[in-house]
Amino acid sequence: MFNPLVDPPGYITGALECLLGIFFFPAVFYASQFFLKNSWLGARICRRFQLRTHSIYDISNKLTSSTFALLACWCGVHVYGRCGEDVLHQRFYILDNYLIFGVSYFFYDCVTMYMVFSSELQDRVTFTSQQIFRFCCERPLILIHHILVPLVGFPAIMFARGGQGDCLLGTAFLVEASTPFVSLRVILCHLGLKDSQLYVVNGLLMLVTFFLCRVTIFPVLYVWYARLEGLSSLMEVPTWVHLAVAGLWIPQLIWFVKMVKGSIKLINDSRMKKKE
Repeated sequence: MFNPLVDPPGYITGALECLLGIFFFPAVFYASQFFLKNSWLGARICRRFQLRTHSIYDISNKLTSSTFALLACWCGVHVYGRCGEDVLHQRFYILDNYLIFGVSYFFYDCVTMYMVFSSELQDRVTFTSQQIFRFCCERPLILIHHILVPLVGFPAIMFARGGQGDCLLGTAFLVEASTPFVSLRVILCHLGLKDSQLYVVNGLLMLVTFFLCRVTIFPVLYVWYARLEGLSSLMEVPTWVHLAVAGLWIPQLIWFVKMVKGSIKLINDSRMKKKE
């Protein structure tokens, strides 16, 4: 029987994994909505915190993003904990299987982010060329990221690297470790808990994990590779690899700067309130 932890994906198993991903992430999104709208507890939460359609969509989107991130992190920890001496050539097929399963997430997320955007000023989702254009203009960075990862990053990781560097790739999966904290921050805002201690603690954890797992992880991977193969080996790495890494790393730097500015503003606002 096929075991995604140890077996390489074939044509049939790969197709089934891809189809599973196409259905899985929307299913988590709609299951979260169903809970909030139709369950007794969910209805109480919506009444207590006055959650409308926009908030329900956004919370459901963030719960799905956290699910994707936790699964990716589990894969990363699984691989990193089993890396031996042959770091560059040791194979872990769980990475290939999860990449096939998870690639559809980025397209799904573009759609649900639009649903969140469209319902911000009204209680329903509408699709107009003007609104779609405004959505693209207001969120260019995340959209470019979500389009390039499956269209460029996925084939590059699956085929161009020739099966080498699974330990490095598995470690790179840990970039998603900050996502649950980013998502919880948004959820707490919808629940009106922006002034709570939980919001402050989560914000600090978000900054720390984002810095460690998204900002520093790429230089760490370069140093790790240089120690294994020698500093001169970095010059032999294809240019497209460096460009791909830069394309992933630069948005993380921009987002981290925005997070730091937001945290500084939050601290200053808190101080002003205490003085008053």
